[in-house]
Amino acid sequence: MIVTTALRSLLIGAGVFAVLSGIPPAFAQDRTPPAAPEPAGRAVERIAAVVNEDAISVLDLEARLRLALLSSGLPDSADTRQRLAPQVLRALIDEKLELQEAGRLGVSATNQEIETALSRIAEQNHLPRASLDHFLEQHGAPISALIGQIKANIAWTKLIQRKLRPTIQIGDEEVDGALDRVRANAGKPEYLVAEIFLAVDQASQDDEVRRFAERLVDDIRKGTPFPAVARQFSQAAGAGNGGDLGWVEPGQLTDELDHALSVMRPGQLSAPIRDPGGYHILLVRDQRSINGGDPSETRVHLKQMVFPIAAGADRKSQVARATELSRRIRSCDAFDAELRAAGQEKTGDVGTLRAGDMPPQLARLANDLPIGEVSPPFGNDRQVVVVVFCDRQVAAGGLPSRDAVTISLVNERLDMLQRRYLIDLKRVAYVDVRM
Repeated sequence: MIVTTALRSLLIGAGVFAVLSGIPPAFAQDRTPPAAPEPAGRAVERIAAVVNEDAISVLDLEARLRLALLSSGLPDSADTRQRLAPQVLRALIDEKLELQEAGRLGVSATNQEIETALSRIAEQNHLPRASLDHFLEQHGAPISALIGQIKANIAWTKLIQRKLRPTIQIGDEEVDGALDRVRANAGKPEYLVAEIFLAVDQASQDDEVRRFAERLVDDIRKGTPFPAVARQFSQAAGAGNGGDLGWVEPGQLTDELDHALSVMRPGQLSAPIRDPGGYHILLVRDQRSINGGDPSETRVHLKQMVFPIAAGADRKSQVARATELSRRIRSCDAFDAELRAAGQEKTGDVGTLRAGDMPPQLARLANDLPIGEVSPPFGNDRQVVVVVFCDRQVAAGGLPSRDAVTISLVNERLDMLQRRYLIDLKRVAYVDVRM
């Protein structure tokens, strides 16, 4: 089914109503329904924007705004509405352009495709299909707002697959280059990243988009789930998956994003980062070392510091000392200084070991812990230990398959081309924003 491969999925699959999985069970009963929208007759007469030959009414904007608030989990307040409205209107304008271009080329979403997408959303959120319509209506977001977004998404995805996908050819030299990069980065940190991307198509939009990105960061830091915000507002290819980019290695993203990741730690959310395309908000979900071969054949130069626990002594105090050390030390030189100060200079340097010869917990650290970073404390009732790896030699082999690399490169290229396609449509379009 084409909708499962959407490039810019804002709602489909686990998108729009994934937020329902994270809200209190009594949400539908406890949440006060919003005030009724103004009578349709008056709202329809007011125009929010004109896109070529099509109009977007204030009623359309209001419906999509309610849908955005409901699905993202952002607070439904006058302030939130005011700051979301420009971004939601921009999304509606983009969808009009996409539908117009798709219609020009004879591409559209069928009723069956739309109904299948609606059924999937209901099923994934443990709702009967009919209850989906009722839930939306109850909270002021008509089902037509969701259908409009799904229709645009399916049509645009079909268009991109038919028109742009055949133009992409990934050569052997590109695949070789990607594999060489994996080999060269072996032992360096890579990051499990989620992203929210907000495009800046014109220089005049820069301040508005930046302020919107800053407010999203503020909302996320106050507790709004990152995946829900990404699904509703991100314009990146991974929006439908909550912004998930997967594991990202050095050199894979733009220089601006690459630099930001190099100083981030797991669990950290970035401020908005400007690159040539727009503003990015990054969330580092996890970090590990790149391994280009068989993990059991990895060889590491290991150093350790032992905090012995005397008989009858409190283990917590030693754990606290070890934890403080692991937070403070960020290099092997600094770790050596601590070993000398503790009188463990000779016993602390364990030498070079093979991961396959280590206990499982230590073997995982041997492959995942970045060079120079001190491990969290571990041990038993007799001692607490922290370790650091000062060198890592990764075995050859175990690289991603050429097919997997090709698919990844195709997806990256396709995402870039579809963004350019939409920008070109905007450049030649007549767009009159009246709000």
